[in-house]
Amino acid sequence: MTANQTVDAAPSPREIPLGPGAIFPDWSAVNSDKARAVVDAFIDLASLEDRWRGIGEAEDTVRRAVLRHYAARGHAPSIAALGDVTGLGSDAVRGLLKQLKGRDLILLDDAGETILGAYPFTERDTGHRVDLGGTTVSAMCAIDALGVGAMCDRDVAIHSSCRACGEAIEIITRDRGAALDRATPEGAVVWVGLRYAGACAASSLCTVMTFFCSDAHLDRWRGANYPDLNGIRLSIDEAFQAGKAIFTPMLAGT
Repeated sequence: MTANQTVDAAPSPREIPLGPGAIFPDWSAVNSDKARAVVDAFIDLASLEDRWRGIGEAEDTVRRAVLRHYAARGHAPSIAALGDVTGLGSDAVRGLLKQLKGRDLILLDDAGETILGAYPFTERDTGHRVDLGGTTVSAMCAIDALGVGAMCDRDVAIHSSCRACGEAIEIITRDRGAALDRATPEGAVVWVGLRYAGACAASSLCTVMTFFCSDAHLDRWRGANYPDLNGIRLSIDEAFQAGKAIFTPMLAGT
């Protein structure tokens, strides 16, 4: 598949229940066939039906608490902090975090004591910074960064750069993260490489979902680094649609 290849829309939208009042993905955010194709590919690559199947109320309470802490503080909470906010004991929180790691919804260190990320947020400096109005967080990838505002119901400023040349890329949202206000440079695009491995999107899929200042730089970078990897090229608006579809449901219904 070439970077500019047209992708057919899925014949019928799939929906995954995440909990009371939350359905994944938010297809109402999508009007582009290519954005729909990215979301559908993500569902398949990451086996999302299996990932979310049977998630318990306590698991989801902890997951949501982690995301809210990131949005408020810019970093992951400690196990003790999660215990305080959820009313669960530290041992219970550790067990639930381990379950969430098994679903690839939370990233933990080897000891299981430190949260390293919770999609769309990460402790790593990925080069995708999101300013939520006083709080700055790192996002896992370009699509994750574009979904933060809608998920958190607030306007954001995204600061990233072209993977090929390093030119600054900035995206501002409006309407509490629901709409694009502006994106610079004008010709900026996103490439979504279709790769999922090791039961971890952060170390596979997220490493090949990135911004470029132009199609020419995307083509040059891809030819030098991933000439044989299938992927989908998106405009910023199409990538924004995909980000909203994926991440708006993550805190919905609360």
